[in-house]
Amino acid sequence: MPEVQTYKNWKTVTEADFLSLFIKTWFAYISTLRTMFPEAYNRKGDKKYLNAYKDFYKRTGFKKLIVDENLMASIEKIYSEGRNIIMQQYPEYYLWDFYRINENFEFSFRDIPPDRKNCMICGLKLYRNRGTSRSFVVTGFVKFFGDYHGKHYDENLNFQVNISDVLNSAELYIKDNPQADEQVFLSWILDRIYYAVNDVLLEKFRETFEVIEQKYGKRMLARANDIAKEAISTMRGIFLLNAKDEAQKTYDEMLLSRNTYELIQQRPKNYFQFHMTADWRPQRKLLPEEEEWYRQLFEELKTNSVIWFLDFVYRLRNALFHEIIDPLNEEWQIIFKNAYLVLKEIVELNIAEIEEE
Repeated sequence: MPEVQTYKNWKTVTEADFLSLFIKTWFAYISTLRTMFPEAYNRKGDKKYLNAYKDFYKRTGFKKLIVDENLMASIEKIYSEGRNIIMQQYPEYYLWDFYRINENFEFSFRDIPPDRKNCMICGLKLYRNRGTSRSFVVTGFVKFFGDYHGKHYDENLNFQVNISDVLNSAELYIKDNPQADEQVFLSWILDRIYYAVNDVLLEKFRETFEVIEQKYGKRMLARANDIAKEAISTMRGIFLLNAKDEAQKTYDEMLLSRNTYELIQQRPKNYFQFHMTADWRPQRKLLPEEEEWYRQLFEELKTNSVIWFLDFVYRLRNALFHEIIDPLNEEWQIIFKNAYLVLKEIVELNIAEIEEE
C-alpha cells in the first residue's frame, strides 16, 4: 500500500511541476519581448510589450512559427479546459475571453432599380463608446426615395442602439446555462442584439409612417410598409449569416468581407470547439475558388489561434498571480502543461528572431 501511495505522489509532483515550468517560461517570454521592443518600455506593466508582439506576429512572426498538429492540439486543450473553467467559475469573463466585438463591422445594402421609382438604402455600423472598454453602440439608417404616382418622396431614418446591456447580460446567461455550446451562445447573443436593433427600427418606422400618410396618403404608406419589411428582413439576414457555420456557407457568402456581417466574432474562429472534431470543409465537391477559400481559412485559423493564445495566456498569468488557484486541480494542470508547451515554442521563435537581427 505505501508503494502505491509513493508513485501516486511522484506522479502528482510531476504534473504539478508544469506550473513552475509555465511561470519560468512566462518570464523568459517577457524577457524576449523587452529585447525585441525596447520602445514599448513601461514601468506599470507588460501590456505594451504584449500588444507590440501581437502586431509583430500578425505581420511576420506567423511565417516562422510552425503551427503543426501538436501545437494546435495543445492550443485546443487550453481552449477546451479554459472555456470550461471560465464558464463554471468566472462567467463574467466568458464573452471577453472567447469572443470579440468587431469594431470594424459595417454593413450596407442598396436596392436601386433602373427606373429609380422606389429605391432603398440601409446600413449598420458598430462603434465603441469613447473612453470605454466594454460599451458599444450600433448605429443604422434606412433611406428610401423615388417617384410615386407623380410625387417625389425622400425619407431618411437614423437610429442608434446601445448594446452594452445585451453584452453584460452574457454573464447571467452563462451562469444559468453553464453547459451551453458555442452555437447556442452565439445565436443567443446575436438574437438579443438583433431584437434590440429591430425594436428601435420599428419605432422609427412608426414615427415616419405618420408623416408619410399625411404627406402622400395611404397608397404611399402601403409602399413604405413594404420597404420597412425589406429593410428588416435584410438586416435580419446579416445576423443569421454571422451565426452561420463556415462549412455551410455558399460561394457568394465566401466572397463577402467578414467586416460586412460579423458583428460578434468568436475567437479564434466561430465554432472553433465544434470543429476540433468536425471537418471545416463541406462534404460537397468544391470549386477551385472554394478550395482556395478554405485553404486561406486554415491559415487564418492557425494565426488567429496563436493570437488568441497570447491574449488568453496573459489572463492566465494574471489569474495565477492574483487568484487562489488549486495547483493540483486536474483542469488547471492540463491548462498549465499545454500553455507551457506552446509558450516554449514562441520563446524559441523569439530567441531565433533576436539572434538573427
